[in-house]
Amino acid sequence: MTKGYISSTEFIKGVKESSLAKSEHNDCVVRAIASAAEMDYDSAHQFVKETFKRKNGKGTFGFGTGMDLLSKNGKQINGKNVQIISEEHNTMLYYVVVKGVKKLRTTTTASFIKKYPVGSYVVVVKGHAFAIKDGVVIGNVEDGKKMKKHITGAWKIG
Repeated sequence: MTKGYISSTEFIKGVKESSLAKSEHNDCVVRAIASAAEMDYDSAHQFVKETFKRKNGKGTFGFGTGMDLLSKNGKQINGKNVQIISEEHNTMLYYVVVKGVKKLRTTTTASFIKKYPVGSYVVVVKGHAFAIKDGVVIGNVEDGKKMKKHITGAWKIG
């Protein structure tokens, strides 16, 4: 894959043919799971509905906690392991030294890709989720353009 951005609609198997996908709203978690775990849209939709109790057309509430539990309990998504990417208890904070002073920083999309250039990840920013696969953002156009969004949680799928 090349660096950059791919629309989840272009990446996810079966999304263009899915009548369910055409009628859905607030399905960023479904698309992130489908992209990172290499699932077709309808299968990912069913997985998110069953696992996270998501209702059609609604967001996926408690997603981060649910993903942490999947990881801790050794559960898989489409036969792939779920691993918490934890920095300061998954708040995605890290320290840098600027002019001799230690400063706390929040991981952004750009810094996440730099630190994790290989692999499939589901990432969460405030109120939204998308996938990053081998350094390529898979999601909405804004996800690929706004590389300074602060990541609040991330999980490796694979």
